[in-house]
Amino acid sequence: MTDTLSPAIETTRATGYDVDVVARASALHDLIREEAARGNEARQITPRVTDAIAEAGLFNLMVPTRLGGPGGSARTMIEVLIELGRADGSAGWSAALVNACTWFAVTYDERAQHDMWGGNPQAKACGIFFPGMTRRHELGTGSKVEGGYVLTGRYPYASGSAVADWATLGMMVDGPDGEPTMALGLVEAKDWTVEDTWFTLGMRGTGSNTLVVEDVFIPDHRIQTFEELSQGRYATPFAGSEPNSRAAFLPVGTVILAAPAIGLAKAALDYSLGKLPTRPVGYTVYTEARNSPTHHLAVAQAASNIDAAHLLLGRASDDIDSYAARGEYPDDRARGRMRMDTGHAISLCKEAIDVLMTANGAGAFAQDGTLGRIWRDANTGARHAFATPEIGKEVYGRLLLGADDALTIQV
Repeated sequence: MTDTLSPAIETTRATGYDVDVVARASALHDLIREEAARGNEARQITPRVTDAIAEAGLFNLMVPTRLGGPGGSARTMIEVLIELGRADGSAGWSAALVNACTWFAVTYDERAQHDMWGGNPQAKACGIFFPGMTRRHELGTGSKVEGGYVLTGRYPYASGSAVADWATLGMMVDGPDGEPTMALGLVEAKDWTVEDTWFTLGMRGTGSNTLVVEDVFIPDHRIQTFEELSQGRYATPFAGSEPNSRAAFLPVGTVILAAPAIGLAKAALDYSLGKLPTRPVGYTVYTEARNSPTHHLAVAQAASNIDAAHLLLGRASDDIDSYAARGEYPDDRARGRMRMDTGHAISLCKEAIDVLMTANGAGAFAQDGTLGRIWRDANTGARHAFATPEIGKEVYGRLLLGADDALTIQV
């Protein structure tokens, strides 16, 4: 019988991750947890946290050594983000978006790379593909001028913008056929202002405010079309010599969204295993939850969900690394599976946290409690458009069954 699933990946470099780099993230747990409530109140992770993450070298994990980064793998980045999310969802989310967007810039023309890193080897980026899903027609209004474009736009949900030196922002440019097409332009921080718009129940500390750009010139060498990016046709001249300069664009930008969710779920399980065993179970004969079958089932189900989510995301990030190492770009079906795996991993984590919230009782929803913040953060992060499980299922199902119509989105 013909195997209709994605074939096994033959790796040309060892999959896995750099344990020393991940250990640097784990070493920040106490500091990040100590600052989490302050960051939540301020709606921005504190400078003490961002400085610690930067000093540990955890904002630019996939940037090549040529540009001052560690040249780490996608798998190492994922494991780091899980550990940061385990300490605080907002810290993990902010680091996730900054890592992905900073890596996006690696795919640009050598001149753009020099613009970004030439004077600052630790330069970081945030990014927004387009402003407001319902206002796509307003994307990056501006005009073509000699040598580039003049961009005007408002870009909400710019996670990590408080620490970013650059941003990758969605804009419309002239396509090869003369029709407008979506692109990403590199914009320096001095060319945007921040509008304070991030008032949410969860992921409050990400400071995901709105970037405002007005009549900013972006040279052609800082622009790539979304079509070119999504198909791996990058402007960088280093794709032939650096695996991280040819990694799959949208998969890198997608898998990072599940890593903080896994970290949050692990934190909820850690908390529950520390608190539940000796806690009495109200209105039952069980004086300690460690003897309650209901609680046995709950923690086992949660732990299994979290393990499954971690395994799925590990496979997806290993696939990104393996394809890049071989100098191949994953086909639609392989990329669709990575999109599917991301959404499914997030769903598994959300379900695990829900089970643990029930096991811990109504007190888990205390406004200032640890579990309450984990639950709010997980449920907010799970609603990111690229993490929507149903869309991932639709995309992967279409590819598996060979639907007549084209994909509704790019992967």
